[in-house]
Amino acid sequence: MRRFIKLIKEKWLRQTSMTIFLVAVIFAIFLLGNKILDNLNIAPLDFTKEKLYSLSDESKQEIKKVELNVDMYFFGYTDESTAVVLANQYHDINEKINVHMINAEERPDLATEYGVSSTDQMVAVSSSQRYKVIDASEMYTYDTTTYETIDITEQKLTNAILDVTIAKKPQVYFLTGHGEYGISSSSYMYVLAQQITNEVNDVNTLDLLLSDMPEICDVLIIANPVKDFSELETEKIENYINNGGKIVWLQDPYLFNEDADNQSFANINKILSLYGVSFSKGVVCEQSASNMLAGSPELIIPELTYNSIVKDIYTDGSIVMFDAGKINTADAETLENLNVSASPFIQTSEDAFYREDANSSIYTKLDTDEEGPFVLGEILTKQISEEKNSTLVAISNSLFATNVTIQLGQTVTTPISLRNNDDILLNTVAYLSNREDSIRIRKDLGVVTYTATESQDKIVKAIIFGVPALIIVVGIIITIFRKRRNK
Repeated sequence: MRRFIKLIKEKWLRQTSMTIFLVAVIFAIFLLGNKILDNLNIAPLDFTKEKLYSLSDESKQEIKKVELNVDMYFFGYTDESTAVVLANQYHDINEKINVHMINAEERPDLATEYGVSSTDQMVAVSSSQRYKVIDASEMYTYDTTTYETIDITEQKLTNAILDVTIAKKPQVYFLTGHGEYGISSSSYMYVLAQQITNEVNDVNTLDLLLSDMPEICDVLIIANPVKDFSELETEKIENYINNGGKIVWLQDPYLFNEDADNQSFANINKILSLYGVSFSKGVVCEQSASNMLAGSPELIIPELTYNSIVKDIYTDGSIVMFDAGKINTADAETLENLNVSASPFIQTSEDAFYREDANSSIYTKLDTDEEGPFVLGEILTKQISEEKNSTLVAISNSLFATNVTIQLGQTVTTPISLRNNDDILLNTVAYLSNREDSIRIRKDLGVVTYTATESQDKIVKAIIFGVPALIIVVGIIITIFRKRRNK
């Protein structure tokens, strides 16, 4: 028994004490190394091929120029979320940008201010001038050609910061007084008006019988008037055009169906004729299965031609038009005489057909029907002088931009929420007001090789830097201990 106790004291106890000592040293080195890494505030290591967790050089250059204080409020996010990781890098580049993680239930004041509920996942980007709210669903888009999800988080966040710090907001007016779709809470264009407002624009209504054209009107939206303009209103709109005005005109065909000779809309057609276009009285339907939604000929998925308006959705999605008409464009000689250039960018397939007499059998093609393709959306640029142009974006459908409800199978939805309907309208306003996104950054999630969170980054750093250092220290300690024992 005494020999056993002596053995424990002289052999096992001494070796166990040394083992505990070495474990304590290793643990202390790990804690010290981790503390040093935190204090160094090293940027997260991004091993993703698309650099999902790293700001691009383009964003960095733009963010450095921001001079106003900007607060980014993250509702429903965690510290490891891609958007939060990127937001912290904005702060590292420019200390005027601050990141806040918000619990809507704990901060009802902020939730109320930005219209956020406890179940929402949203980012509110705010400056002393204005704010913009981005829903989590807006951080991604979808490529219909490759079937891959595309991350546009950086694009959305960077442009939101730039939007809320610009010197002035564009002034957008919806024309009223002719039965147009309105923007009040119970009107068809309410959702669209709210979305345009959220894109950092001032949105108002304009009745030209009661007031003159505003001194600053960056974009005039005419959404389906159902009665003609007066001579006075027509004169004011003509003056606006001659001063380089920008117009979005959305028109459904129904109004013209009630006017056999189209004479009740002489002033409307007079304004449209300045650009060499007119809207049809009839309805366009599709026969191509790939150009209709849910097998419904009246729900047209048109073909898009690449330009500044559709560039963000050209390969990532499509729009859906609901009982559209067609746009009639003058011949090349007439357009030349008007100093107008026409660029169609929304069209049907060649299989589409057009019928002027809309009746119950409209969805079945007849031998007498006109065959496609037809223009549904067109950019018309009128040269006023060497320094001045006026632009009309004409779209032969208005319902697709409204918050009316339609039945698709078992689902009730609004046209504006179908596919990319809202995007193409917001892009149109941005194009006309020279407010297109300053940067365009798209990261394909389909080719990601490794996605690291912020906590995983720290672990990787510890492994890369800490383990080799630890091995070296342990080796030195063991060597010194052996030398002393051998003396």
